Amino acid sequence: MLVLILLALAPGLEARIAIPYGLLYGYNPLVVYALSYIFSTLPSIPIIYALNWAEEKIVNKINFLKKLYLWTIKRIKSRAEKIRRSRCIYIALLLYVAIPLPLTGVWTGSLIAYLLGLDRIKSIISIALGNVIASLLVLMSVLGILVILY
Repeated sequence: MLVLILLALAPGLEARIAIPYGLLYGYNPLVVYALSYIFSTLPSIPIIYALNWAEEKIVNKINFLKKLYLWTIKRIKSRAEKIRRSRCIYIALLLYVAIPLPLTGVWTGSLIAYLLGLDRIKSIISIALGNVIASLLVLMSVLGILVILY
């Protein structure tokens, strides 16, 4: 279960990898869904609330982290602009996170919310709801594949 939790917490992997892993190893689908959802949603809170502090205190003082951070921010800003143009920005953020594709998850959605200066509470709610949808889509896909194979 520890590996499942670590996969769910990992940027880019999140529930999209944790759910198939948990089901592959025979864990209960409800437990897999719950743990994957909870632990893949958790990073949104510190990203949205503490990234500014981390930028000032840590990232800007370590050259390697600064370069990596600036490269990541540059990539995310292009995605953020697409969402910024939306009139229903929190629904757009929810839908962005709900798409279970690489770089459309909780970490990227949280960075987008931070970069756009969106309301923190509304952003976390949108991201959490988007992750419900993405996690359910992954769970249903994997369970469907498992049913077809057996």
